[in-house]
Amino acid sequence: MYMNLLFFLLKKFSKYILAISFLCTFLYPDTLQSETKDIRSRDKKEINSTYLTSKNELENYIIDNGDTLYINFFPALDLSGFYSVNDEGEIFLPRLSGINVSGLRTAELKKLLNERYKEFLISPEINVYVAIFRDINVTISGEVRYPGVYNFPSYKSLSIQNYAQSQFDYLGSETSSKEEGEQENFNERFNLTLKNEVSKEVITEEKIKTSNKLDPSFSTKVERGNVTTISDLIRKAGGITSFTDLKKIEIVREVPLGEGGGKKIAVINLNSFLSQSDKSNDLRLFDGDRIFIPSLTSANKAQVPKSVLTGLSPRFIKVNVFGRVANKGEVLLPLEGTLSDALDVTGPMKPLSGKVVLIRYNSDGTIVRKKIAYSAQAPRGSKRNPLIQEGDLITVTNSVFGKTTDVIKEVTAPFVGIYSTKKLIEDF
Repeated sequence: MYMNLLFFLLKKFSKYILAISFLCTFLYPDTLQSETKDIRSRDKKEINSTYLTSKNELENYIIDNGDTLYINFFPALDLSGFYSVNDEGEIFLPRLSGINVSGLRTAELKKLLNERYKEFLISPEINVYVAIFRDINVTISGEVRYPGVYNFPSYKSLSIQNYAQSQFDYLGSETSSKEEGEQENFNERFNLTLKNEVSKEVITEEKIKTSNKLDPSFSTKVERGNVTTISDLIRKAGGITSFTDLKKIEIVREVPLGEGGGKKIAVINLNSFLSQSDKSNDLRLFDGDRIFIPSLTSANKAQVPKSVLTGLSPRFIKVNVFGRVANKGEVLLPLEGTLSDALDVTGPMKPLSGKVVLIRYNSDGTIVRKKIAYSAQAPRGSKRNPLIQEGDLITVTNSVFGKTTDVIKEVTAPFVGIYSTKKLIEDF
């Protein structure tokens, strides 16, 4: 009964219900709009303007010999240019001649220069940038395959083109505004200012006239390295082992003189780089940094294959194989390859072969020489089928019977020759 009554009412007033629903969309627009905003706020995350703030990665960079600085002088823009730090830690600036900058940060040098140039310029605004970073030497020790000191090439800042372009633009406009009587003197200053400390080439006025962009020779004369990070150092040191503890990597770095000098230590967790390819903790390294990687209490064999896939360890190593094999010379083996892999690559061992001699460098720089009773059926990594390292020298020797055979050949060779000659004469 109630169902029939409800059906009757809906049927009678259905046209009014539709009209009321349509009017509600106009009567309560704010409600619908707010719901839409809520959905958008859930889908999109607002980015605060502080995201644009520099990370100041170079805030504590210590200037030293081998660096090239770009110093921008305002209002005396004709003094701006690239200044290389010489072996004594000095740069040569107009009016000041040689000044020592070794051990300073760019912010400290900027402050000192603004003070000194008040004697010569009205309200100077001087800024200092590192245009070319010197070669770096970093030390790594602990649980890596090849501990030691490693060198990485200099790094040319990508901003160097912007520095040089602004210099070209200014000097180019100055050239066009000079009177003929002043041109010769300007040309001399121009060449001195734009002397390229990178390529040792003087950039001439003609190069500015032909192009309003940075001359390619300025940015390509020197092979450009890359920013060096912890992962680069580990990779160059041969990669990790199954005992490497990536969660407690220690970095020892020099403290700038302005902060009292000395050294500071930081502990970095690089495990996310291995598991998720997360590079957030893959910090940039600077000259003089020291890295120590501790060992795990038990082996984690799964992390070595992961390190190869993520690039933390190299895929292949180079070894040299000599002696009684089909193909002698340098061969590529997979990381953690064994002696059997090396002999498989160089072809089968020749008959009458003896023991295998393995020569390699230890981590402390000493040389070890091992005689191995090789067996292709021995387990990988065992005493008779050991793991091979980068730079190993492998020689397959003669067996005792093989050596005896060689001696017999050497002794009988002259008699065979005499007999052959005699037989040839008799037949003739």
